[in-house]
Amino acid sequence: MEQGSRWCLARGYATKLDLERTEEGGCSPGADASKVSPKAVERGFKQIGTLGSGNHYLEIQVVRERNIFDRETAGVFGVDLPEQVVIMFHCGSRGSATRSRPITS
Repeated sequence: MEQGSRWCLARGYATKLDLERTEEGGCSPGADASKVSPKAVERGFKQIGTLGSGNHYLEIQVVRERNIFDRETAGVFGVDLPEQVVIMFHCGSRGSATRSRPITS
């Protein structure tokens, strides 16, 4: 929280261009983790790896070989690489048709 994208850059998870293209350079000035309440940490911890929650979210996932139960269908969606990183997004509401589809990287 206090280092943001600079932390990622220092460890090889980001590029300088990522920082340039991210709001506030990837970290808000004056960010102070000590100001985050235990309740906020508890609520946010359950959403690590996601953007959003409830019925509207985006989730970063890693495909594990052992979790592919139907290889033919997985292949149709482009999920066919070992340890493949995919993004799943969901936008819908209870009681209506929902869409959920992996986007391969």
